[in-house]
Amino acid sequence: MAPMRTATLELLERANLPSEQALALAQAIELEVSSQREAMVSRSDFLDLRGEFRSELTPLKADVVQLKADVVQLKADVAQLKADVVQLKVDVAQLKVDVAQLKVDVAQLKVDVQQLKVDVAQLKAEVAELKADVAGLKRDFAQMRSDLHEWKSEIRVELHGVKAELVRWVFTVMLGQTAVLLGGGYFILSRLIT
Repeated sequence: MAPMRTATLELLERANLPSEQALALAQAIELEVSSQREAMVSRSDFLDLRGEFRSELTPLKADVVQLKADVVQLKADVAQLKADVVQLKVDVAQLKVDVAQLKVDVAQLKVDVQQLKVDVAQLKAEVAELKADVAGLKRDFAQMRSDLHEWKSEIRVELHGVKAELVRWVFTVMLGQTAVLLGGGYFILSRLIT
């Protein structure tokens, strides 16, 4: 037991309590206070709890870092897809130039047909082949445009999925942190109140 303070005894004796009763009362109070100290939370308890919180938050931080890396990779993939689309546009522009040149050649062939009636049948066959090629190119271009539209739709769907997953993870992390803080607060308050 801790040594009794003289001031405590003097205070009790000034209250006109006999010395023995004052001594007994002071000892009873000190016993009660010392027994309550064991139930109180100590600084080391708080430090232990802080260490536990940090060890629980470390995996969550690693998950957030991984999510950020995934988002960076997705951005790189989207940038590559944009570069591919730009290249496809260049190819389509070149195809249009080629088709325009082909039309010029057809016009020249018509002039040649008028000049060379002997080769009319041969030139008509060649013009028909060229028209079939142009129609085939138009079909191919339409197919490429359709494929490009499907790719864009798939990318949008995937980006929306990634956004939703990221939001879900952020809210899960926030909910976990809130639960840990509330649990810690409840623990501390319950120890302070009792």
